[in-house]
Order: sequence, then structure tokens, then C-alpha cells
Amino acid sequence: GEWKMENIEMRTINPDTKEVLMDEKNSGIATLMCYTPKMSEDSKKMVKGFSTSAGGCTTTFVESTDTKLINETVCNNPDVKSHSIVETTKISDTEFAMTMKSDVDAGGNKTTSINKIKQTFVGKTCSEASKGVKQ
Repeated sequence: GEWKMENIEMRTINPDTKEVLMDEKNSGIATLMCYTPKMSEDSKKMVKGFSTSAGGCTTTFVESTDTKLINETVCNNPDVKSHSIVETTKISDTEFAMTMKSDVDAGGNKTTSINKIKQTFVGKTCSEASKGVKQ
């Protein structure tokens, strides 16, 4: 089905200097996502302790319940190192809240970002606008 993801807050700082590089609230930016039946099936693998690796990054699910999903991703590539945590909380059957926090070190250039996203159900049928964006 189709879901709308709205950016509620996007904040990026330099953790060393505390300089604010970006601070947007309710930007109005929304993305339509189309979740296919296969994705729904794949989501059943997201149990606590499940881990997967690709491209120098490892994602581990540290909590997986009916109302909360938390995953942690660590990337350790030669040019970029990062650590991020994504927490998804179920508000209702048609609404989820996501908080993403990431720390990135790209050759000494460090940033810390926090993104808050509201995800709401649009409908069972995916529109053309959402079909190009698959999650």
C-alpha cells in the first residue's frame, strides 16, 4: 500500500563546534512510498538480533515489538564512518513516528543529524507518484 512520509524536523550540527548546519521544522517535504507484498514479507525478518551487512555497513535490529522497531547501522568505510539509529514507533494502524539520529565522519568532517518523520497510510493502491519510490 501507499504511505506518505513527512519531514517534521531536520537538524544537523557539527558535534565539535556545535555549529547548526541545518534546522528545519515542518518543512512540508513529503514523499509517497509504495510498499509491495514482498517488502511486507521481508519485514518479518526484522526480529531482535537480526543483522545484515552490505557495502561496508552492518544493520542490527536491537528492538522489535508490535509497537516499536529500533535498528542500528554502523558503516566503517575508509572514507566515511557513520553510526545511525532509527526508531519507529507505531501510533496507530495508519500512523507511525520515526526518529533517525546519525553521526557521520567523512575524512574528519563530522556531522550529527536528527530527522523526525511522520508516516501515514494513504491507501491500499499505490499511485504512480509512489511507485518509483520503493522501500
